[in-house]
Amino acid sequence: MLRGSLKSTSLLKSNSINYLRSTRSTMAMSTKISSDASDNTSIDPAQVLFTVRDTARVVTLNRPQKLNALNTDMCNMIFKTLNEYSKSDLINLIILKSSNGKRSFCAGGDVATVANWNLAKQYNKSVEFFKNEYSLNFQLATFNKPIISIMDGITMGGGVGLSIHAPFRIASEFTKWAMPEMDIGFFPDVGVTFALPRVITVCNEHSQMAAYLCLSGDVLSGEDAYMLGLASHYVTHENLVNLERRLGEITQVDVYRGRYGNKKSVDMMDIINKAIQEYSYQLPKNYRFRYSDLQLSVIENCFDLTKVKDIKDVIKNLESFEGPLEAKNFALEIKDRLLKKSVVSMDLAIRLLQENSKDHIESSIRRDLYTAANLCHNNVDNLSEFSEATNHKLTLKYKEPYSWKNNDKTVLSTQITALTSPKPSIPVSLLKNSVDVTWSDYPSHSKYQLPTEKAVKDLLATNQFTKEALLQYFMNQNTYTKDKTGVKYICNNIIRRKCKLSETDSTLQWAD
Repeated sequence: MLRGSLKSTSLLKSNSINYLRSTRSTMAMSTKISSDASDNTSIDPAQVLFTVRDTARVVTLNRPQKLNALNTDMCNMIFKTLNEYSKSDLINLIILKSSNGKRSFCAGGDVATVANWNLAKQYNKSVEFFKNEYSLNFQLATFNKPIISIMDGITMGGGVGLSIHAPFRIASEFTKWAMPEMDIGFFPDVGVTFALPRVITVCNEHSQMAAYLCLSGDVLSGEDAYMLGLASHYVTHENLVNLERRLGEITQVDVYRGRYGNKKSVDMMDIINKAIQEYSYQLPKNYRFRYSDLQLSVIENCFDLTKVKDIKDVIKNLESFEGPLEAKNFALEIKDRLLKKSVVSMDLAIRLLQENSKDHIESSIRRDLYTAANLCHNNVDNLSEFSEATNHKLTLKYKEPYSWKNNDKTVLSTQITALTSPKPSIPVSLLKNSVDVTWSDYPSHSKYQLPTEKAVKDLLATNQFTKEALLQYFMNQNTYTKDKTGVKYICNNIIRRKCKLSETDSTLQWAD
């Protein structure tokens, strides 16, 4: 629903003063960045735009001819600018968006260029790119101001890295979300193996859905990305301009006066959440979640990362899955798809999910950097086919899948360990950002997205609810979920699959 409100004259005056101050601050900062980069004539500042919207700062990806694929300069410009933004008391929040309308937010990193560098043995350029990209991912994950990432259009690979670490992740009807790295011999990077085990709403107690999405490369709609927790909010394309304007209006006055509710002081994050909720939209009337209950049972049983060591175990699970015909057919379909992908890449994905689901964010992204550097240098028993496969698919644009030379070999656990470990011959580290913190879980993500299976399980462990009472709690009583679109849908999904009725009364119990 669109909102309309009049601000007081005093607030307008305050915002005008802040706007002038902020403009001067941003101009000075931009001059500094240009000066810092003046010795690199390849930098095109127009690839990323930095603008002021009252108390918000808007970072706009502006490389539409490449679907906003990230290069080294873009990552470096954003990283340096965010370092400056983090120090300013005039800035309340950051909006990360695209100039490419509804076509693309960010299609990923420019891996075609990286592959060409590798084939020309210019490995230092490739490693420098990943160093800048992953440093930006870590900065976004630990930033000291709220970040709103607008995933309007294609959001894949590096685009997921620009959004998944933000507490506010907005999907639209044009969102196309995916991690397709298995098709080019790479791995699910940009910190997603830390993020997905923590944010996904369903079928993810042991990172099953995280593993499935990383291995399959499924392309999700905005509605499904929202339902799975990959997006925290769902806003239609036509409402995004008004939402951006509203976010720019938020000031510290809102916090101290309690613009929402009767509190004298309201958390800035809660105010941003309320503002986004004003523009959130109902899911389409004919919406159905992409994965049926039977398909979810396949994912839950076959991709359990506490029970598999490598992709061979997953394939065996899919081959031997027993259940209704729909489930068995789905299992065999997924098996056939996985057999066309890189075994090395899939084993890397499984290992990184197992490691990074238990680690803190800085260490996880560092592990991504070591892995990327090793794949670029191809320094572990010639296991990396990243450069050749990427050239095959993205540069030469061959239609037929790349023929994986290593898929017939036995890939050892020790080799996967070597690929994910640092090498003295390739000294590489993340850039230090101005916030310089790390953590083992996101402090705010779970508050502002749809409830997860874990949230329902924890609630039932300490409270007695009938089905109707549980739905009412999330739909009408819980501060953070009561106004969210789709909350009844996701709760019904969780209750139907994961709960059972008590033998003595009509209350719900967790089924396993």
